Amino acid sequence: MLSSAILSSMHCFASAARHMSFTKAAEELHLTQSAVSHRIKKLEEQLGFKLFLRFNRRLQLTEQGQGLMAVLDQSLGGLESAIRDIRQQEFTSTLSMAVPHSFARCWLSERLGDLHRRYPKMTLQVRAQSRSTDFQHEPVDVAVYYDRPDRSGLHQHVLFGEMLVPVCSKDYADEHNLWQNPDGLAECLLLHDETAWQGTGFYTEWQYWAERAGIDPLAVTRGFVFNRADLAYRAAMSGQGVALGRWRMVAPSVRSGALVVPIDAFVEAEQSYLAVCHPDRQEVPAIKAVLEWLDEMAQHHLEKLAQEREALAFEPA
Repeated sequence: MLSSAILSSMHCFASAARHMSFTKAAEELHLTQSAVSHRIKKLEEQLGFKLFLRFNRRLQLTEQGQGLMAVLDQSLGGLESAIRDIRQQEFTSTLSMAVPHSFARCWLSERLGDLHRRYPKMTLQVRAQSRSTDFQHEPVDVAVYYDRPDRSGLHQHVLFGEMLVPVCSKDYADEHNLWQNPDGLAECLLLHDETAWQGTGFYTEWQYWAERAGIDPLAVTRGFVFNRADLAYRAAMSGQGVALGRWRMVAPSVRSGALVVPIDAFVEAEQSYLAVCHPDRQEVPAIKAVLEWLDEMAQHHLEKLAQEREALAFEPA
């Protein structure tokens, strides 16, 4: 049976053989070049044959070194395959994710195919809800909140922030002369999300935007009120009025032309999209995988939006 010292030296040898460089192996393994050289020399003594031919500026594997590397490649490949199989077994259970309705409809649903491709044995139950999750008493593994980070003791990770901007159909913007005309909002029907965040009135989000965009006065306490932001967006698409769009959610509809941004007045929201789980479960492999996947998708989303924001035209076509 090989000792731990020999196994460690084998790892060192494999790195040096891949790079054909003791220096690059040292960088990869966070060792000094002399430490790598010493370990391989010690390994050669223990094995009883040379692994490298050492020239002035390069290395070359001996015949015995080539044979050992071929065995290591095969063994490491089998080990990696076994590890993948073990990890996949961790993902055969059913996970439950609770997310806001608008996040589920406008962002999450179109990305779930990527999660399935990565973890085909995972079963994910998506619950759309506007309230916070009670992780102590509800069968929820991961949640996404649209809120400010708090000190509830839950594990929280910010996926991305949000920007607020009015959106409507192109016909509605034309009819009400809204193109770069904030004063035109006074004659428009405002569409509200009554649950923009907890503990506020249905008009709070519009009020917050108007104050920070410097649009005063604006009668924000009138209009149509929906219990979900995506319903307000659907009403805006059909030409019923102007909704206050959360840019991360409405950008695909703007991209497709279903919505337009008639007024270039983006306001940063105080809320962010947070990935949340119970702190005792954040290292559970399947939960950790979902959290990392959410973060990766969020970063790709932000990169794409940055490019689209630069190309966005604020004039009617």
